[in-house]
Amino acid sequence: MTSPIDFSISKFSDFVDATVLDEFRAVATKRKLKRGAGIEVRGERARTMYFIEDGLVQLGLESADGSTFNLTRLGAGHTFGEIGIFQDRVVIHDSHAATDVSLLSLSHDQVFKFMSRSPSFGQALLRVAYMRLHTTLRYIGDSLNTTLEARTAKLIWSIHEATDPAENIIQCRQIDLAHGLGVSRVSIGKSLKSLSQRGLIKVGYGKIEIISKSNLKEFIRETHVEF
Repeated sequence: MTSPIDFSISKFSDFVDATVLDEFRAVATKRKLKRGAGIEVRGERARTMYFIEDGLVQLGLESADGSTFNLTRLGAGHTFGEIGIFQDRVVIHDSHAATDVSLLSLSHDQVFKFMSRSPSFGQALLRVAYMRLHTTLRYIGDSLNTTLEARTAKLIWSIHEATDPAENIIQCRQIDLAHGLGVSRVSIGKSLKSLSQRGLIKVGYGKIEIISKSNLKEFIRETHVEF
């Protein structure tokens, strides 16, 4: 499973005080959803902030022809839905359960009550928001200034660092890489083939092996992609 945008972002739970998180759990509405269940639909009024207790949530954009552009997957400890609340607008993306998930949710009013009485809660939301903004701007910069081969290498490295840095193999499908970089599977296939020919990776079924971590990292640096 890949989470292209949020691999480089710390979780909300990493920043919030443990006591506040316990208070959050005490008042939040608890939901358990089966894999594939819808959570929010783009365009709906934004009324809820969600905290993922367990499982994976897929965020994406559903097109008119029924296809989906996947933005990211978020796991335990992450939040979503808060952007619409702070803007007092609508939900900006579709979300569904990528696996069976356990969610905690706070209403618009509950979120602002927590912020007014808990600096820890507000600071955690702010830090995550700015980290996501930084990552998104960096993603846009990479898209405008670097090759797809370099961006593919960077995404592979990010997944490696976020999952198990001690291992050389990451579990990753080509279609997930394609969704993460906003390109076709064919284009990703060409980039992976090029990286393989450079002796940096070896592509298997549903997995990618990093042949040389040092060489892959050096290749990314040489292409001027920011880590």
